[in-house]
Amino acid sequence: MRLTLLFLLMFSYEILVAKTVHGSEGAVIFMYHRFGESRYPSTNIEMNQFRFQLEYLKKHHYNVWPLSKIVQTLEDGKSLPPKTVALTMDDAYRSVYMQAFPLLKQYHFPFTVFVNPEPVDRHYGAFMTWKQMREMQRAGAEFGNHTKSHPSFVSFLSLGEKKMREKIEEEITGAEKRLHSELGNKYASHIKMLAYPYGEYTNDIRDIVSSLGYIACAQMGGVLTKNTNFAEIPRFPMSQRFATKRGFLTKLHTKALPLSHPPKQDHLILRNPPSLRLSLKRPMRNLECFKASGDRVQMKWKDSLHLDIRANEMLKPPRDHYTCTAKASDGKWYWYSFFWVFPKGKSVTPTN
Repeated sequence: MRLTLLFLLMFSYEILVAKTVHGSEGAVIFMYHRFGESRYPSTNIEMNQFRFQLEYLKKHHYNVWPLSKIVQTLEDGKSLPPKTVALTMDDAYRSVYMQAFPLLKQYHFPFTVFVNPEPVDRHYGAFMTWKQMREMQRAGAEFGNHTKSHPSFVSFLSLGEKKMREKIEEEITGAEKRLHSELGNKYASHIKMLAYPYGEYTNDIRDIVSSLGYIACAQMGGVLTKNTNFAEIPRFPMSQRFATKRGFLTKLHTKALPLSHPPKQDHLILRNPPSLRLSLKRPMRNLECFKASGDRVQMKWKDSLHLDIRANEMLKPPRDHYTCTAKASDGKWYWYSFFWVFPKGKSVTPTN
C-alpha cells in the first residue's frame, strides 16, 4: 500500500513538473523579408542559412505552427507543446515565392506572410502576385495585414488623436478589403493579424490596433507566451547578419524572461536616453542589458525584483531597443526586449 501510494505521489509530481516546465513555455517567432537577395543584406537571409534552419527544425522535431494557431491556443488558455515555432515573412516579396516556398513545401512547414497590397496591385516586380499567394495558400500558407501602403504609424502622431486613428483605420481596412477580395474570407483563419510597418508603434497606436480586433507583430526579440500582450508579439529578425548558425540556435532556444507584469512605459521616446523599469517574478542577478548596438546599459536594482535600465548615451533615431538576457541553468537564455521609437519630425528632451 505504501509503495503504491509512493508511486502515485512520484507520478503526480512528475506530471506537475512536466506541466510547470512545458506548460509555461512559449513560442519562438521568426521574421523574414527577402530570400537569396544578397544586395539587401539588412532584410535578406541567404538560402544556405534558411536551409540549415528548416533542416534543424525538422531533424529536432520542432512543432512549426501557423502563427494564428499559436495565438488561438494561448487565447483559449491552453498550453503550447514544447519546441513550438512560427515562421513569418513581411512585405510579400517575390523571393518568398521563388526561393522560400519550394523549401517550405518540401519540409511541409506552414508559414505566415504579411502583405501590403498596394505594390502588389501595382504589379511591382519585387513583389508576389495574388495568383502566387493563392497557390501558397492552397499549400498551407496563411496571410496577414501589413497595411495598404506600408506607412510608419508613428508619422501619424502629429495629426492629433482623431486624425491619427482615422489614418490607421484607413490603412488597415484598405488592406483587409484587398486580402479578403483576393484570398477569401478565411485568408488567416478567424484571427485578424497585423504586422506593424517598420515595427514602429506606441502605446496609443498599439491600443488602436487592438481595438480593431487585431493581434499585431513587432520586430524585437522575445518569446510569445500567454502573458504577452497580443498587440505587440515579439519576433526575432532573421536577416543574414543574425541568421548565422549560432545566432539562430541561440534565439531558437530562448525562454521568456519571468516578468511579473509588462513595463508601463510608452514606447515613444520623449526624453533621451529613456528609462525602463522591469519587475521580475524572482531574483535574477545574472541579468545583463544592452542597446541594439550591443553596448551595455546602466542597470540599477531598486530591490531584488525591480530594475531600472537606462542607456549611457542618447539613442539614435529612428528606433532602438533595450534587450535583457540571463543564462538559465539548462544553458538556454532568458530574453526580453523593449522597443523604443522616436517621434517623427520632433526633437526630444535630453535626460539630465
